[in-house]
Amino acid sequence: MIRLILISFVLLSVALRAADTPPAIASLTYSGDQAALVALDAELATAGQDTANLAALETRLLAILRRSDATFAARQAICQRLGAILAQSAPKATTDGYKPLGTMLLDDRDSDLARLALDPAPGAVVESMFTGALAKTSGRTRLALIDTLARRRVGNAVPALTGLLSDKDGATATAAARALGEIGTPAAEAALRAAKNPAPATVGQARLQATSRLPAADAQRVSRELQDDKKLPAALRAAAFRRSLDLDQASSAARIASALATSDWLFKQVALEAASEALTPDRAGVLIAKLATWDSPTQAAVIAILARAGEVRAVPAVVVATKHASAGVRTEAFAALGFLPGNRDIVTLLATAAAGGENADVKTARQSLTRLNGPGVAAAILEGAEHGAAGLRPVFLDQLAQRHMTESLPLLLKCRTEAQATIRAAAVGALGDLAPFSEQPAVLAWAIAAADEGEQTRALRALVNVTLRNPAVAERGRAIYAALAGAEVEIALRLMPVLTRLGGAASADCAALLAVRNDAKVATAAAESLGRWSDVTAVPALVTVAETAAVPSLRNSARESAIRSLERTRDRWTPSTTALVARLLASTTNAIPRRQLLALLARASDQPAVDLAETLQADPTLGEDARYAAAAIKAALAGAPILRAAPAAGISNATDGKTSTRWSAPSHGEEWVEIDFRVSRPLRRLTLDQTGRAAEFPEHFEVHVTDDPETPGPVIVKGQGQRNKTVIDLRAGTKGRYVIIKNTAERKDTPWAICELYVD
Repeated sequence: MIRLILISFVLLSVALRAADTPPAIASLTYSGDQAALVALDAELATAGQDTANLAALETRLLAILRRSDATFAARQAICQRLGAILAQSAPKATTDGYKPLGTMLLDDRDSDLARLALDPAPGAVVESMFTGALAKTSGRTRLALIDTLARRRVGNAVPALTGLLSDKDGATATAAARALGEIGTPAAEAALRAAKNPAPATVGQARLQATSRLPAADAQRVSRELQDDKKLPAALRAAAFRRSLDLDQASSAARIASALATSDWLFKQVALEAASEALTPDRAGVLIAKLATWDSPTQAAVIAILARAGEVRAVPAVVVATKHASAGVRTEAFAALGFLPGNRDIVTLLATAAAGGENADVKTARQSLTRLNGPGVAAAILEGAEHGAAGLRPVFLDQLAQRHMTESLPLLLKCRTEAQATIRAAAVGALGDLAPFSEQPAVLAWAIAAADEGEQTRALRALVNVTLRNPAVAERGRAIYAALAGAEVEIALRLMPVLTRLGGAASADCAALLAVRNDAKVATAAAESLGRWSDVTAVPALVTVAETAAVPSLRNSARESAIRSLERTRDRWTPSTTALVARLLASTTNAIPRRQLLALLARASDQPAVDLAETLQADPTLGEDARYAAAAIKAALAGAPILRAAPAAGISNATDGKTSTRWSAPSHGEEWVEIDFRVSRPLRRLTLDQTGRAAEFPEHFEVHVTDDPETPGPVIVKGQGQRNKTVIDLRAGTKGRYVIIKNTAERKDTPWAICELYVD
């Protein structure tokens, strides 16, 4: 009984172990259990480079390949791993060591698998297996074998591949030619040279490929033959020409020059490319010597090559080219001088051209003069700025700034007394680019004294540049404001544009003082300057002008400019804004601007604004606007609106005062935004600002205004969204606590975005 129990236990253990054993590798499938493959890979990893273990694995795997029941997936996996093993194994003496891979190599289905194993294996035996298989295969299988022979560059395969050059299958003949080109032995090239098939272009391309492995003399001969063979495509001949230039550096310079003398632009381009990529001393010397003999486009291209290489020997020839009849050559020559080593003579040449010399490219000459380097160049420019010919001094003075030569500041300041206006203008322009803020008094005095219009313009620009270099914003304009305060009419008009360029409240206050002067020209110019101000810092000054200007039309225009600025700018409303609106209201009895001001006042959120609006409710022409403003302001005093949206993410961005942020949602036709004002309020207009997201407007919107969002009531307005800003005007008398804006149409290409939401 005990013996029977023991036997049963042993049998059960064997069965359990069999259940845990992975299926045999021979039965592997692509979609089945991969445990056997995992185990095999683990064995390979363990074996490492141990030759004994690898040999054992190799024997085992070759044995599985011989099995008739091994699946295709198994044979593929085994051949892949055999490739790794055979790559590390010593080459075998006979083909018997690779059985059954030789047989598989001939099989249409298994040939690719056999190549997986044999391709990495070194040795002549493996190569003979590939070569021998050529005569026993056809079609795709043979093409794959030819590809392998080409990649391995099997020299012994040349006779077999030569025989295939005349194969009736065009793909086979072409593949054989390409393989011979890859093998690249003299015998392979000789076979290609003698071939009648395939097409000459295919054979020519293969011969050109062979030149990368042939001995230098043979490679040069082949490339020359291909270059001169008129039956070959032009691109192939040009490639052979380039190859021959690389192979024979000694004669390449003369051959490049010969090619550039022809009218064959394909060969010219190859010659220029070769010279550009490797401008040897010999090549550079020939290019320089022959430069003047070539046509204009070729000369221009060669000059550019010499310039990029910084070839100092080219300078005389390039100087001559600056007088060429062709504008293209002249321009390239002037440009080249900026990259070549310079000297005093080149400085004078470029300065003369930059001054507008005959047939000169002024812009290019100026740029080259700025780039020019070399012994004595900087000294020559400084000397030319002080003592040069009158026609050239402006060019040299400009160069002082272009080169940031701060040592020239005393010279520039001294130029204020020069008799020639162009010299003074160039000097003060350079001063504006170089001078620190400490020179502001000198530049201001220059701007005041300038008599020539061009000099005045450059002096004013210099004054602005120098003034803006003072980081103390509140201090930097004081000297200018003081000069304007008591300036005569002509000087005041001249200096006034500086205020707009400087900007800020201090400049605006200075302009306001000028706008209330008794002189009509000065006052008008100052008021117009304030009207063009780029930000709201001018509004207080405009209010002052609206209150105190001597000319009624200026008061009106200042008031209109202030209203436009406040309307355009949606900055946070403050009590000081309310005070400005109050002053503007008091400055006129005209109902039109007063109604505009009350519309602006409705944006306020402070008690003085409520009080101001309520004082005007009894006015027969303003009462309705005043009541609207008072109600809107009181609603704002209840607190900032509460926003909800679907989708909700990012909706707070719509009222954060920054157009750089946004709420955005895919436009499916079911998005909405709800504004809760906390209390019921009157409404006239909603603005959905899409700044920077111009096209992301609602495809079709509907608006509800209600006191109960659960029962929003009928749509009070609907329409199409608009680019940049969607402005929604509501009908008169619209009032409610909640505004609900819905997008009701799908648009697949762009979302719906709101950068800022404004309520009026």
